[in-house]
Amino acid sequence: MNELHTNDLSMNSGKLFREQMVENFKIIERNDSDIRRLLQEEHDDLAKKINNVNKRLDELMNGGGM
Repeated sequence: MNELHTNDLSMNSGKLFREQMVENFKIIERNDSDIRRLLQEEHDDLAKKINNVNKRLDELMNGGGM
């Protein structure tokens, strides 16, 4: 993962400062996208597990056995 420009921001060069800020935003967008993807995967896995538990509960409640 790339590090954000924080302490090394160039305050003397407007062009370099803008480039550093653009790079920071690209890093943030990329990390945000990765986090959203991982959260969606976690959500999908959990939803499948809950669905399986609910199916099994329905089976047991309706007289199904093992």
